[in-house]
Amino acid sequence: MEKGQDAADKRSRVHDGEYTVVGIVEDGTPLNQVVKEVRDLGVGKDDLTVVVKRPDTDESEPFPEGTRYIVVPDDRRGLEVPIGFAISFVLLGIFFALVVPSIGIPTFMVFISLAAVLVAGSFTRVGVQPILTDMGAPREDSGAWNDEFELGKVLVFAVTRERRLIRPIREIIQGTEGSYFIVDRRLEPRAVAQASIHRAGQGERQSIARPKEA
Repeated sequence: MEKGQDAADKRSRVHDGEYTVVGIVEDGTPLNQVVKEVRDLGVGKDDLTVVVKRPDTDESEPFPEGTRYIVVPDDRRGLEVPIGFAISFVLLGIFFALVVPSIGIPTFMVFISLAAVLVAGSFTRVGVQPILTDMGAPREDSGAWNDEFELGKVLVFAVTRERRLIRPIREIIQGTEGSYFIVDRRLEPRAVAQASIHRAGQGERQSIARPKEA
């Protein structure tokens, strides 16, 4: 991914006076450093959002108090329904193949194909893509952001109306070997699908918003 890519879609959007610096950084110490230093620049708690992936969506994050972060579950929740249908298709196919072989075998092959499609779709990781789609992230970049997220990176969205802050935010991200994009409008992630949104600090383990379905 090329560092410093300007992801602004100037042809189709009217600039609203706000800029979003999107950082793609390593989890752990680099992430904590970026969040702390960006907050120290004066970026408010409502203008900075971190998107992380965790097996435990209630895991505490060591961010400055009030920092907003979204947790995407790193598990296979929600697979019960499609896998259940896949099993049903296989059983129905076997039933028709045994009871009426002349039409049952072709039917069995169709059911097996449907079951395979369901299982394959169930185990396709969507990552952070539903969140990016919901907030209208630039389509030409959102796929790359999702890919980096699936590789273990973390997304940081810092919004500012002050152009003078863009460079120091960018330099903070680069200082941790992270990549950045600049979008000339506000991007504010929300918790959709199975994600949950939290605030760091006292009471952070309680979600502040119910997850919304994509």
